[in-house]
Amino acid sequence: MAGLLGEGLLAPSGVRLFGRDYTGLTIGDLGLNPTSNDPLVTQLSKAKATDYGLARIYGFSYLGNYFKLASPIVMLVWGPGTAVPGGDPGVTLSILGVDFKAETFASELKMWVCDQADISVRIDVSIGTISSLVLDAEMGSDNNITGGPVTARSEVVGRSEVVGRSEAVGRSELIGRSELVGPRRR
Repeated sequence: MAGLLGEGLLAPSGVRLFGRDYTGLTIGDLGLNPTSNDPLVTQLSKAKATDYGLARIYGFSYLGNYFKLASPIVMLVWGPGTAVPGGDPGVTLSILGVDFKAETFASELKMWVCDQADISVRIDVSIGTISSLVLDAEMGSDNNITGGPVTARSEVVGRSEVVGRSEAVGRSELIGRSELVGPRRR
């Protein structure tokens, strides 16, 4: 472990992931292709199921700086992780919901050391309504296979904010009826 945490020649490429074991999902059949030359597939096919797992990652350190993630992510990690020394027993993720408070890490936080060139899996977990998770996030003319950009209800023509009933064209206070453009004709 000292080699992982030391200042060896390759230490600058090291990334430390801070989080805790994630139990909300389990890793089942990986469906590995035995003929694949993908480095992750090769590594997973040689490993025992206890050699890797999932962790909810809250932040990472790189080149001497700590970066807090905007939203926690779930990642494939190797090994059981290392307890972060000096964690304040009064600062817990379970109670506070944050990993870092007043320059002190939460007591149950773990660290996984990896290299920036390592290959892993990132899972973004989002909770919301089907409308916000699927419809709002994914509906648009650029991915609508059955409607496409040539349909009558296109986002550029008709009911658009750019053409037709727009505030910039037609009924706008800036064009035609504006006191700035000229006197109104009656």
